[in-house]
Amino acid sequence: MTLLSTVYRKTGAALCCHVDDPTRRPEEVTMTKRSDTLTKLLGTSVLSGCLAAGAAVAETQLNVAMKSQPPTLDLHVTSTNTVRNVGAHINEGLFTFDADFAPQPMLAESVETSDDGLTYTIAIRQGVPFHNGDELAASDVVASLDRWMARSSFGRTLARYVETLDASDDHTVVLTLNQPASFVVTALTTWRAGPFIYPEEVIEAAGEERITDPIGTGPFRFVEWNEGQDIVLERFDDYAALDTPASGYAGKREALVDTLRFVFVPELSVRRIGVESGDFHVALDIDPDSYDQYQDNPEVVSFLGAPRMTTFIPNKAEGIMADVGLRRAVQAAVCVEDILPVYGGDAFWRVDPSMTWKETAWWSDAGAELYNVCDTEKAQSLAAEAGYDGAPIRLAVSSDDESKFSVAQILEQQLRGAGFNVTLEVRDAAAHEATLDSKDGWDFAISEHTYRTHPILHSHLQATWTGWWESEERDRLVGEFLTASAEDAARIWDEIHALYYQDVVVIKIGDYFEHHIAADEVQGYANMPEPFFWNVSLAD
Repeated sequence: MTLLSTVYRKTGAALCCHVDDPTRRPEEVTMTKRSDTLTKLLGTSVLSGCLAAGAAVAETQLNVAMKSQPPTLDLHVTSTNTVRNVGAHINEGLFTFDADFAPQPMLAESVETSDDGLTYTIAIRQGVPFHNGDELAASDVVASLDRWMARSSFGRTLARYVETLDASDDHTVVLTLNQPASFVVTALTTWRAGPFIYPEEVIEAAGEERITDPIGTGPFRFVEWNEGQDIVLERFDDYAALDTPASGYAGKREALVDTLRFVFVPELSVRRIGVESGDFHVALDIDPDSYDQYQDNPEVVSFLGAPRMTTFIPNKAEGIMADVGLRRAVQAAVCVEDILPVYGGDAFWRVDPSMTWKETAWWSDAGAELYNVCDTEKAQSLAAEAGYDGAPIRLAVSSDDESKFSVAQILEQQLRGAGFNVTLEVRDAAAHEATLDSKDGWDFAISEHTYRTHPILHSHLQATWTGWWESEERDRLVGEFLTASAEDAARIWDEIHALYYQDVVVIKIGDYFEHHIAADEVQGYANMPEPFFWNVSLAD
């Protein structure tokens, strides 16, 4: 697994390209044809030898093909990656991650913490315009954070520690806590259902509904959404860019193309062929089987994304899977080695019990004895103890996501082989999302989780996330974890991790690495876990 461990290896400075000797530093690597092809799109702040960002070119359009359209552009209410793929170009947060995954100011100018750790004073950048021409003010930040803390599962976690949130003047926000919490800035930095900033009037107009007027401060502004076809953004000419060097998602952002178009292409082969033919410049989520064919193709660049994680989510709130004994029976039946090849050859997946990635300091194998048990007899015995009588188990899946659909089909076969009466319930992406928002109508679903740098950023740690894990023990441990010292936090995280397995919060399948391709004319792309296209240009 040398390729995997070095394609996305955190070295304290950057994400590293493939090298045969993982002990060598990135700056020591002499690019081979293979490694140059694999990492050609890595960000310029990450490695020497990577593509440099170009200058803005008039009347240019960057076409990005992705597998489905987002269910919304409301960044507060869903962790779906297609929402961020588009929306993060429109809206920005107070902080964001640099290439080392350290929080850096974005719309915030600075943050000061009181000696007792209870007060955070955040200075807001001045002279930052929204796409509607209004200037960003502290009242917009307060309105956005209030809504995020009410609507986002992670926001609700922070809200439990927040005593007050106020604007002390036009460009200062003061957040006070009811007890010290070490994760405040990390919480304000997260991307998944993150605290992106909207104008106060947009927040008020939305009320309890989803935001339908995507106005932000980002380098691109929303133009149109052609249902089922594409979303079109264009350069925001009045964008207030930072003057710090680009690093990861942080630093200077520039719209180097006039138009950014996200095209919805469910058919994988069409996305791939579209780059080859010149119809698309970038195609996300390409079949791993095509990886080798691009290694000697000078016109198409093939690269691996960050590690992701696939899980099997039980509905713990209502229905047959609310019984933890039955969840444990299903957990014992799952054989991950039969499922993970969905994501390609050995270089594209790995068997790993941890809910946090090996590339982070938070990797844990606590509870690993319950991972990948693959024991039909044990599953049947546990099912009998739980009183399972052959009742239907509904596995919800989207028809618009090929990998999840394939995983669901294999899981259906495995569980039926162990005596569980599993039925697939297939819906399009929007209907599937609506189904999972409800506590009835489904028993299991498939989820794919993007790279996280800190355990608290995991959505499934929140009681309000899909599946609804209610646990007094979890609440106690998470409370201790969020206020603990670094040394104690590692120990407590192991306890939480073991509880994941005991309660069967999710059934982890494994880690996989996405495969993306781009035309060789694409310049300046930084291969971070969440794709973005500011600082990206097209060669003449």
